[in-house]
Amino acid sequence: MFGFGKKKIDKGAWAEAIYGKKLKNPEKESEEQLSALTTGMLMQHHRIILDSVRLVHTTKNPDTRAGRVELCRKHYQEMLKLKPFCNKEQRAIIQNAEDALQGIPKR
Repeated sequence: MFGFGKKKIDKGAWAEAIYGKKLKNPEKESEEQLSALTTGMLMQHHRIILDSVRLVHTTKNPDTRAGRVELCRKHYQEMLKLKPFCNKEQRAIIQNAEDALQGIPKR
């Protein structure tokens, strides 16, 4: 009735997190479009993290291992940029990636 419970979303910040740059008219982006892009990006980061974690555990090459650990960190940081704009299902994707990252060395 009064709009309580629905938090105001900063579309400019959300669009910047997705596109990596400020948009001239971020208000033209629909929440549905931003959410769909967010899901797609999270799924891509998640896939890369899971693949990299698998390689960290199976490779015998220390350079490959180190490179994949670093790649995991980069993709996880990209996921965290999107987290403030995520819905419940999207946060679950991030949580799953966090769980997978528990099995790799911290450095």
